[in-house]
Amino acid sequence: MGEPFRKQDLVVCRGEPIICKQDIVVCHASDIVHLEEQHYTDPLPIACKWCGSTDIMKYGSRKGVQEYICQKCGRKFIAKDAPYRKQTTSELIGTSISSFYDGLSFADIARHLAESGNPVNESTVYRWVISYTEKAIQALEPYKPKVSDTWIADETVIKFNDKLYWIWDIIDQHTRFLLATYLSSNRGTKQAQKLMELASKRANKIPKVVITDKLAAYLDGIEIPFGAETEHIRSSPFATKDSTSLIERFHGTIKERTKVLRGFKTFETAGLILDGFFAHYNFFRPHMSLDDKTPAEVAGIKLPFKTWTDFVRGDK
Repeated sequence: MGEPFRKQDLVVCRGEPIICKQDIVVCHASDIVHLEEQHYTDPLPIACKWCGSTDIMKYGSRKGVQEYICQKCGRKFIAKDAPYRKQTTSELIGTSISSFYDGLSFADIARHLAESGNPVNESTVYRWVISYTEKAIQALEPYKPKVSDTWIADETVIKFNDKLYWIWDIIDQHTRFLLATYLSSNRGTKQAQKLMELASKRANKIPKVVITDKLAAYLDGIEIPFGAETEHIRSSPFATKDSTSLIERFHGTIKERTKVLRGFKTFETAGLILDGFFAHYNFFRPHMSLDDKTPAEVAGIKLPFKTWTDFVRGDK
């Protein structure tokens, strides 16, 4: 057995079962995760959720929930694990956003929350999605993925609000990182060119190869922004070499995206949700084909959060 530790100093001990003798806990030293001086019966002091300071004071209550203000950073917060001025926990908000981008409707999410004892209406879920989508897009914009020199582009049609629109996508062959996605009302050279420019800006490079289907718009859409530096391969999902099957499968596995887009009446809101799906797919959703990593992780991006819940919890 290892060295004895005072029972009041021990916070976590894992591994073999511990042995307690009066005020002593015996455990292997390698099994000690964390030690603290504070007695295990003492309540932990409330700390500021933004800066960690314990120099705080009460700041009234809202709907029966005690609010606090930090004397150090001046921010207000509640001790409950919930964003400021929200009654729902960060975990439930984050899970709701993730569920939305995985294909559940606002009504489905609200119903599931009600069934779990956390009733909210659809409009509340909508506000969560819109608010945190906007914040995530802004927070993730500076991150540049390290991707390969071969990209695959494609477009797919969607109908909402009684009109046809096209979703343009371009994905890195190696990391599966979705370099760009956007919504357009036309399908021509200008739209193909915009897709290439958005992808190049995100990757901070020009690809050596771009693989597409045989849509004529890609001919000048690639030539104009990239010139002779990039080889354009026109292929199909059934080609034995340089196939577009990867992005075809990509479109097949994200049918949830078209489900959520059909529920929006304006082009602008649909575009925002599409950008939100870009964030969800690249940064928050692990992929089985990537050994349960996100494309962002494979592309060398390190974030201070891994899930929507982490992002909501860390939002300031």
